[in-house]
Amino acid sequence: MTARPPSNGQNGDPVDGMNRHGRRIQEIVAQIDALPNPAARALMQECMESVLNFYGDGIARMIELVKRSGIGGQKAYADLLNDNVVRGLLLIHGLHPHDLATRLRQALDKVRPYMESHGGNVELLSLENDFARLRLEGSCKTCPSSAVTLELAVRQAIEETCPDLAGFEVEGAIAATTARQAYSQAEWVEIENARQLADGAFITRQTDGTPLYVCRVDGRLYAYRDRCPACNAPLHSGRLQGGLLTCLEGHRFSVPDAGRSPDDPALHLDPIPLIDEDGAIKVALASSSAASPTPEPAIA
Repeated sequence: MTARPPSNGQNGDPVDGMNRHGRRIQEIVAQIDALPNPAARALMQECMESVLNFYGDGIARMIELVKRSGIGGQKAYADLLNDNVVRGLLLIHGLHPHDLATRLRQALDKVRPYMESHGGNVELLSLENDFARLRLEGSCKTCPSSAVTLELAVRQAIEETCPDLAGFEVEGAIAATTARQAYSQAEWVEIENARQLADGAFITRQTDGTPLYVCRVDGRLYAYRDRCPACNAPLHSGRLQGGLLTCLEGHRFSVPDAGRSPDDPALHLDPIPLIDEDGAIKVALASSSAASPTPEPAIA
């Protein structure tokens, strides 16, 4: 048998390629289980287990050699543990050094700065039988858009770090079925130039029907739909000062407080999920959205 070189996903994403191969393996296993001959089933299952153990032993040896190879090896070892593809392989073979509870807390710590930027937080209530119960806290739980975006950010962080988690539920998030459906197949798109924004500065980005407004306030980045919910005017035509965004018609919104209006509790901006992932600033767009050319920075 000749080994084929590894293949990536359609967009060159190794995680997509790995997921595709995983789905194919599941299909093959189902076909093996359906074989009418018990002896053939047993032989095929033994073959797959032997192949899995063969590669598992090899991966364990490589990880051990990297871990023992000095200062440079320690960095490489940490990089391997944080790589999505390698992490999945280590979990499959039972080689990952961190248990599920540790990785779950790491995932929540990763997304917590984003949640705090929207006036909220997340608490791990319990982890039993590989099923987690979480609770959203703070002002985010009373805002439909914020609740949805925060759930998406939490979900992505957990799925990347804890693919072996059986499932989780979030308490404190109010129902927002339409918004959840719109983002059910969200695409995470990098926002270039966002990291370089100074306080009080913003950039705009036009997606497929979704204009975005990304700004920095007190060192934190925020993303909102580029429109005023009261008058539909573009936010970038207004003024951002001291964390307060004022549209052309004078409607005011607090950027750090999930885009709430200090004048009308019923009004708030539409927040867009934004996370810092491996040094890249990304936002979640509905599945039909596509990124436009790189935006130009502007100063409020």
